[in-house]
Amino acid sequence: MMKVNSPLQYVTELFANGRRAELARLLGVSRSTVTGWDNLDRRPDGMGGTIPAAYMSKLLKIAAQRGIKLDFSKIFPS
Repeated sequence: MMKVNSPLQYVTELFANGRRAELARLLGVSRSTVTGWDNLDRRPDGMGGTIPAAYMSKLLKIAAQRGIKLDFSKIFPS
């Protein structure tokens, strides 16, 4: 079982074997965009390490195509 500290880390491990560049490629964005999701200075309070809502439908589609089961409690922490 993988230990994850953030939704971004969980998704990166699950979809791209921990490689942000691969996650970025899957989502059709630059690696710096994905890295920015971890930047606490550039994200709203409490949102560092989360995946922006605009990318959720794409993630769900990729998961369905690859047969990946998602733990939504790790993507949307309370």
